[in-house]
Amino acid sequence: MLVEAARTSQSPDEPFVHQLLSFIKTLDAATLATASRFPFLLVDFGFRDPEWWNKVAGSNDNAANEVAWLSPFPRAAATTLSRATLMLAWHTVRTDTEASVVLLGITPAVARQLRSLRLQDIDRIAEQHCRKIRPRWEDRPSVWRQLLMCAKSTEVETAHDFVLHALQLTASTALPKA
Repeated sequence: MLVEAARTSQSPDEPFVHQLLSFIKTLDAATLATASRFPFLLVDFGFRDPEWWNKVAGSNDNAANEVAWLSPFPRAAATTLSRATLMLAWHTVRTDTEASVVLLGITPAVARQLRSLRLQDIDRIAEQHCRKIRPRWEDRPSVWRQLLMCAKSTEVETAHDFVLHALQLTASTALPKA
């Protein structure tokens, strides 16, 4: 979806896409397939924001609707991606909460919220709040460059380096703030 956003963007106002525009436009299907196999969710759906989740998980989430459009993806694609992301997160927090923290970047407080959702809630949230879906680590374009470079590489060591770096990033954000 990022490749498509980069290729179709007339004026790359989206900062994340703009930073990686020249690089992601050149990606081929094989590189994208390799990048998708890394054991980390590459999008974020407010998984580090328990206050927002308290609002949207409730039946009256009007305050959460007052957010401007955040997603670099078109609405239909963002809705589909939001639904798939929420289903994955919902299932993961129910089966292995610790894995959801590492693989998906979910805080324990958000994991509790997600675990309590019903399937109808997932559909409602995906539809109403799809603008919240963003690339994970979008504030770190170097992480994305590293991911895409090791997806292009045949060196196993390069992939190990990226996975270690991603684990370090995830662990550093999972630690409680002092």
